[in-house]
Amino acid sequence: MPHTWSAWRISLRVVWAAGLAFSSLTLAAQPNIALNLNDQAVAMAEKADYERAERLYSESIQKWRELGPAYRAHTASTLVNLGQMFCTEGKWSKGVKVLEEALALHRSSLGSKHLRTVRNLSLLGQAYVSTGDLDRADAGLTEALGTERELYPADLLLSGTLHGISVLRRLQGKLEEALQYGDESLSVAIKTGGELSTVAAVAYENVAVIHRLAGRPERALPLFRKARFIYRQTVGLSSPIVASLLSQEGMALLDDGQIFSAEQEMSEAVDALAKTGPACEYLFAAAESNLGLLRLRQRRLVDAERLLTHALSVEERLPSPSRFDMAATLGILAELRKAQRRYAESAQLRSRATGLQTSQ
Repeated sequence: MPHTWSAWRISLRVVWAAGLAFSSLTLAAQPNIALNLNDQAVAMAEKADYERAERLYSESIQKWRELGPAYRAHTASTLVNLGQMFCTEGKWSKGVKVLEEALALHRSSLGSKHLRTVRNLSLLGQAYVSTGDLDRADAGLTEALGTERELYPADLLLSGTLHGISVLRRLQGKLEEALQYGDESLSVAIKTGGELSTVAAVAYENVAVIHRLAGRPERALPLFRKARFIYRQTVGLSSPIVASLLSQEGMALLDDGQIFSAEQEMSEAVDALAKTGPACEYLFAAAESNLGLLRLRQRRLVDAERLLTHALSVEERLPSPSRFDMAATLGILAELRKAQRRYAESAQLRSRATGLQTSQ
């Protein structure tokens, strides 16, 4: 595995809304006001109008609560939708809090092995991965996986849980285990969702990242390109998901010594993500940090300084910053300070990065 601080980048892609949104199709017989509010919120979230969606979800949840204990499962389902939306925005801490509340309601109303409870548990485990709470992530995802293998082996949810465990193992430095879970996640995604589904693209991207971190860019690159092809068919050329993947693919090109191609893809990613809104700031910061590493390798230290300091400033002000992403940026910035012969600053930045990696 190449020694690079960028290897700590999470690159956790979860299709939060894929088939999980609670809607009128499943609760047609329930009170219309709460249900309609929920459905309107789902529609707003799909349009990335998160402010309006949050307001509508909150109103729906309040209505369900007013209906009493008999509607706890419905309250929980709308809470899951709200939690998924927060995670999509990169507001991982808020997402975790809401998903935890939903899980308690799901367990008490539907039981621990109901499909909706297990979905909730899997999503919460994946959110824990993004907040760096790896022990809770491990416990939750392991429990979800056991139930899915027992009761829901043909459900697409299994791919998502396997994906979450794969990313978790990556962050724990267990790349061979990560690859095993990642390959299985991809196999399940293709079998249950189809070769050209967004879930399959997520799985292809994850396996590509593992190969890159293991020092196999020649194996990573075809997988990144496969994921990019599928994303462009499913989420469109202008999606931030495509831009973010370009940055990751650029890292593999850099590892493979293809500097010109790496520069093209990383620059394109930064330019595209700079035009997106606040919900994609965490992706923009990661892409800037990656491009900053490339500029450092090119000895373009002024450009590297600009990119890395800006990326760090964005990550520091995020509502739920990823400690792994921030550690990556700090580590690359430490390399830059060393190249500038600012050794004391380099040591401080490296120490801070190490602290973020090892905190729990």
